[in-house]
Amino acid sequence: MKRSLCAALACAFIFISAAVPTQKASAYAVYGRVIEYDVGFYKDPQCTSLLFYLPYSYYVEIAEKGETISRAELFSGSYETPAIDGYVYTSELYFDDETPENPFCEIALRTAVSCGFYADCKAQNLIRHIFENRTLKYYGYSYDEEGNYVYFADYNGELGYVKEESLVPFTFTPHPNPLPQPEEPETPADEPKDEGGLSTGLKVAIVVAIVLAAAVIIAFSVRPARKRYYFEEGEDDLHENEFR
Repeated sequence: MKRSLCAALACAFIFISAAVPTQKASAYAVYGRVIEYDVGFYKDPQCTSLLFYLPYSYYVEIAEKGETISRAELFSGSYETPAIDGYVYTSELYFDDETPENPFCEIALRTAVSCGFYADCKAQNLIRHIFENRTLKYYGYSYDEEGNYVYFADYNGELGYVKEESLVPFTFTPHPNPLPQPEEPETPADEPKDEGGLSTGLKVAIVVAIVLAAAVIIAFSVRPARKRYYFEEGEDDLHENEFR
């Protein structure tokens, strides 16, 4: 009877353990925000092979956060732009506890003329030619040797670069979430400054000095008058060393 009871309890425990889902270490995805310009998205875990610079004010999803370098994803989930994996410098991103809506920058680029689609940002290694009025999916930007913009994009499942001059002009709209504001430095509590820049201690010393000076002036003003000495010229003339 005891063995049957123990076996039943064990089965119940196993059933309950299987039915209750295991709580994950993190209840939400971790996102890093791009709050500086020219924050790189790299192909390799050493961050030596730059793919493009991330769109300013948008986010990347962190798949594995490291102290120096983190593994990141763009467009993970149900997006028209294909997902891409890469690496970022952890210190170049801003982290908080929010889970943003629409964290990625979705822009459709359109060719204005027939143009090249390149394997490198210098636009030297041609992958193919693209006709005009073709659509590409935007990931980020880079620069050619002359400092002009080139854009990293997806074209029918291929990844590469297209020159800005080959595209119909488009408008970049920053992410609607407000950017974090830098904290203002606090004035030390033990030495507050007034509008004239004087500390409280210095102001007290000045007041004390003024009070002492006033006391000395009053003390001399109430002293008995000295005897007057007159010259022969008249009673109204005083000695040069005497007070009136």
